[in-house]
Amino acid sequence: KEIDTLSGGERARVALLKLMLSKSNFLIMDEPTNHLDIDSKEVLEDALLNYSGTVFVISHDRYFLNKITTKIFDLTEEGLFEYLGNYDYYLEKKASLLKALEAENDDDNGKTRTQLKQEQKKEKQVLIQEREEKKKLKIIEEDIEKIENEIKKIDHILSNAEIYDDHKQVLEITSNREKFAKELETLYNLWMDLSE
Repeated sequence: KEIDTLSGGERARVALLKLMLSKSNFLIMDEPTNHLDIDSKEVLEDALLNYSGTVFVISHDRYFLNKITTKIFDLTEEGLFEYLGNYDYYLEKKASLLKALEAENDDDNGKTRTQLKQEQKKEKQVLIQEREEKKKLKIIEEDIEKIENEIKKIDHILSNAEIYDDHKQVLEITSNREKFAKELETLYNLWMDLSE
């Protein structure tokens, strides 16, 4: 098909493909989900989640921001504020900061600004650690899925009665299955440790 004959969503996919093939390490996107159909939006989200570079996004799409962002910049009259997290985290922290400022102004909590900043720094570190654990979990889940698929393939092969005519091949296949089963058990344990 020629580009002129494509729909808006198809054109957006082509544009996204061109971006991903350009191997840029920094993308600036202004309202990237506008005019995208649901499928194109999901393709964009998946591509950006797998993108190794930096993406600077301006968007009113809260769902998109929640799924994609790891840092929010809030430009206000007081200046530029940085929040390490997605849009929900930004709303939560902004609300808690407003409460903290109100409490500080009322002198009810007795905490200094330095103490509040230290608490914010600790919260950021916790969030960064949680993010890293989520990334590790995702990788482990993908590995689990691959190994489970390999075991299913082996089980399918072993369900064929003809395979048992070749004793050596059966031993090799069952040995591979045992190896995959041990790997799977290790991955399950890692997954459970990170999930707690």
